Amino acid sequence: MTHQPRQVSDIDKLAHIPKLDLSLLEQNENPEPTDFKLLGYSVSSWLAQVDRIGPVFQANLDGNDSVVIATAEANVQAWKGPKDWAYRPTDASTFFRNQMGDEHISTLDGEPHRRLRKLVLPGFGAAALNRDISIAADIISKGFTESSGQSTNIHETLCRLYAQSFTKTQIKVDISDSLLAVLNRFEEEFISGLQLSLADQDKWFGREKYQQLRAEAFEYFNRVVRIRSKGEHTDDSMAILLDRKPPDGCEPLDDQELAQAVYFLSVAGVGNIANLLCPLMWAIQGTQWVPRLQHELEGFTPAKLTGMRDFPVMRALIAEAERCFAPAQMVPKRTTTDIEFLGKHIPANTLVSHLHALSHFEVARYPDPLRFKPERWLSEDLNKPNAFGGGKHMCLGLGVTRVYLPLTLALIYREYDVVIDGPPRSESLEPSFEPAPRSTVMHTRLIRR
Repeated sequence: MTHQPRQVSDIDKLAHIPKLDLSLLEQNENPEPTDFKLLGYSVSSWLAQVDRIGPVFQANLDGNDSVVIATAEANVQAWKGPKDWAYRPTDASTFFRNQMGDEHISTLDGEPHRRLRKLVLPGFGAAALNRDISIAADIISKGFTESSGQSTNIHETLCRLYAQSFTKTQIKVDISDSLLAVLNRFEEEFISGLQLSLADQDKWFGREKYQQLRAEAFEYFNRVVRIRSKGEHTDDSMAILLDRKPPDGCEPLDDQELAQAVYFLSVAGVGNIANLLCPLMWAIQGTQWVPRLQHELEGFTPAKLTGMRDFPVMRALIAEAERCFAPAQMVPKRTTTDIEFLGKHIPANTLVSHLHALSHFEVARYPDPLRFKPERWLSEDLNKPNAFGGGKHMCLGLGVTRVYLPLTLALIYREYDVVIDGPPRSESLEPSFEPAPRSTVMHTRLIRR
């Protein structure tokens, strides 16, 4: 009798990779942002377990069994080998495809991704972002003046002001306050949905309210493309994308891709900027960093913000915020082929959770890493944090954040004393509906000095 060779199961192929029981991690629901946590577990417990079992291990994260890679060493290897990874066959990619279309940049791999990124990225370059920085500053300053002395959710205020600024600088359009509110709410309901499982996303995005928001937002995105494609010219970032000759071998952006660009330029990423600024403001409240920052900002004008050389205190605060409060802590992807990764064999088509933000708390990189210490950036030559990921799929919003975060910080602390009621909290976007994603709330008063 002839026996067929036993097929090696996926479980067998990963048997040599240790498993992490998440019950060994310490759950951390403390809203205090400087009590550092990753994916709901204390950073200290993550570090202890990675030290015990190594930087490559198996775990069930977000309901999916995956191989987790962590530490700075893992980041270096992962980002230097882009051909080893595919982002399209993941739940995160399915999320973007379902809501933004099959060719959204976050859903693409290989040459299609490289092409689209190459065509869109010039709209987010330093020159494009700094072109109208004085207009952005005026819009944000006016918004702060109007809410001065009042207790408001500063996260919501910032998102609104950023979207208003984007639509007057990055893409110059005449837009009503009501449509701006629709775009802002669409972005928050859309991007926050990434917190949910695919099954719960179906429920959240199936709501009539969201469907109406999405329809109005996409009608705006497509209308702008129609108007601009007919030849209307405006000196903004959209014009850079339309006027720039595609690199050799690249097809120009089609209408669907241009509509995605309108989305990026109008409202994408406003929450990420606010999510970095809120914990930073809370962390420095009542500390010596506020008067030091205020002193540094005497005589500040937006035109001076061509770099951070003249603002070492502000640069240190932002660098420490990026280290401690990274908006994206983990990125899912799949292996495209069998790879050897830090001494472990990972088969093709394995789901990998890249916990890149853990490197921000390695003692070898940042002494005393579990403390919020902006002074480390004033006296030491340290590795820059990777708050926006790395490699070929680094977040497009990096450049926008690097302009708007210091601009906002300067406009607030140059003019106002800041009173914050409590640390930023995570609250339901729709308390009457389950399952609903969560958004940041931080009640704050800006009191003119």
